[in-house]
Amino acid sequence: MMRTLALLFLSVLGALRPAVAADTLRPEQLSPGMKGYGLSVFKGTKPERFDVEIIGVLRNALPKQDMILIRMSGADLEKHKVIAGMSGSPVYIDGKLIGALAYGWTFENDPLAGVTPIHNMMAELKLPIVAPSTINASVSLRRTSSMPAPFALPNAAFAQTPDDFGSPHPLLTPLSLGGFSSRVLERFASKFTGFGMMPIAAGGGGAGALPRRSGDMEPGGAIGVQLIRGDMNATAIGTATYIEKNRILAFGHPFFQGGSVQAPAVLAEVHTIMSSLERSFKMASPVAEIGSMVGDWQSCIVADAKVQAQMIPVSIDAANRDTGQSEHYDVEVMNNQVFTPQLVLMAIAQAVSGASGSSQDTTVRISVGADLAPVKSGGSSRTIAVTNTFFSAAGGILNIEGIMPLLAMFSTPFGSPTVKHIDVKVDAALTRQTADIKRAYFDKSEVQRGETVSLRIVLKPFGQPEVTKTIPIKVPAATDMLRYLVVTVVAGDSAPPDAAPPDSLDDFLDFIEKGHGNTDLVALSPTRSQGMQYHGKLLKKLPPSAIGTLDDSSTGDVAAAADISQLVEPTDWVLSGQATVRVPIRQE
Repeated sequence: MMRTLALLFLSVLGALRPAVAADTLRPEQLSPGMKGYGLSVFKGTKPERFDVEIIGVLRNALPKQDMILIRMSGADLEKHKVIAGMSGSPVYIDGKLIGALAYGWTFENDPLAGVTPIHNMMAELKLPIVAPSTINASVSLRRTSSMPAPFALPNAAFAQTPDDFGSPHPLLTPLSLGGFSSRVLERFASKFTGFGMMPIAAGGGGAGALPRRSGDMEPGGAIGVQLIRGDMNATAIGTATYIEKNRILAFGHPFFQGGSVQAPAVLAEVHTIMSSLERSFKMASPVAEIGSMVGDWQSCIVADAKVQAQMIPVSIDAANRDTGQSEHYDVEVMNNQVFTPQLVLMAIAQAVSGASGSSQDTTVRISVGADLAPVKSGGSSRTIAVTNTFFSAAGGILNIEGIMPLLAMFSTPFGSPTVKHIDVKVDAALTRQTADIKRAYFDKSEVQRGETVSLRIVLKPFGQPEVTKTIPIKVPAATDMLRYLVVTVVAGDSAPPDAAPPDSLDDFLDFIEKGHGNTDLVALSPTRSQGMQYHGKLLKKLPPSAIGTLDDSSTGDVAAAADISQLVEPTDWVLSGQATVRVPIRQE
């Protein structure tokens, strides 16, 4: 009887112990010379074995994380060395899982790799699934030639410099791209390599939806994460390490360390291994949807077969008014403040390139509209619409960074709105519609207080005679201290929006819409009156009594602001240059 009870007690203990505990080994249980195998897909969808030998353990190689050093052989790895796309390949010793192949060196002579311990990866299973959230991030409000903050610098964890060849770094993640021209890929490649990705033209899943086959994934299988899908595709390729019920652990290193983030997870088919002295890589494309990535952490990414990623649908209509060619594109992009604007930008660039279809001078008018969910609980939904015109001498591959203000809504100091749909219109013309601002002048040599005078601006359109535009200027009446009327004329992209710095997300969206276009001629004239900023609103031409009342406010919501008169004259050209004119004011 006692023996029966003892056996029953032991069986209960065994049932309570995690099933994986007896099937894994920790780094401290390993020693040099131990041999085993790994699993990865080298062609098709079925994992194949390769041999491994333990070299040692690098203690605390990463924060609170060891790295197991292995030598590989078989599966042609002596020729290929470590292959980009093998990230996550499970490694077994004595039939027990020790971790995921994840790190490597550049130009190594031997197929050596670093393995992320499986217990670090399994710890990520305890983290809850969080729906896509907004994360505050600063972004430049001015239009400059540089990109906003999320694209200013690559992620330091992945950036590779010539002096890091002696250090292990996450294996490059092949980014299989489809539906993009080679010119667009070349233009945008650096935006992805900074995050440890290796852009390659390997095709995608096509415009139709992929079939859903969540049960097809197995340890060692090729797994992908889709950043964009539809008429254009971008799928990051790695390997599945471990599967527990509906959860999948993969990669063995961060993708871009996005934390709680969603993007479709797919089963991938490996077409071939492209061998290279610098870094061999898997050429693969997605074949079936298996769920969604739900986490991107230091030790791995986590996918869940029961979750469907929340994507942002984007529709693009592109037309060339000279050739009559028109195209429609439907894509979905991942909902992420770093990658969403970059992916939309890339899709627009491809549409522009397709609409141009040549290396001729191209002028492009781009309109971006977005349907947004209510910013506040109980509020109403809203739309945001921005239009601008650009010129490129490279046949449609325009100064793409100039479009970034159109997409600034994805990353604001006040969080990001929930975007339900994006609609883009591209109108291309194979002409150079540009003009330089040559000079500005008044018809009078002296002006009077309170009168309206004509400001003449001379423009020189490309290949055409000079054109004169007229803007009526009101001379301020209160000019006791003002002896000259000074007006500066600039192109719209050099003029600040006629608005106060935003005080909320709604203000920020309004701020974007109030930006001047590249075809706008803007006349700026400082005045002696003082303006005020109040709750994101710019108050101008206030009487002294109102300024005194607001200035005495103890709320801290009021700030002084320069009162600069802005007058805008639309033109048919993308403008450049500036001119300043000064005329005396008659003193009485």
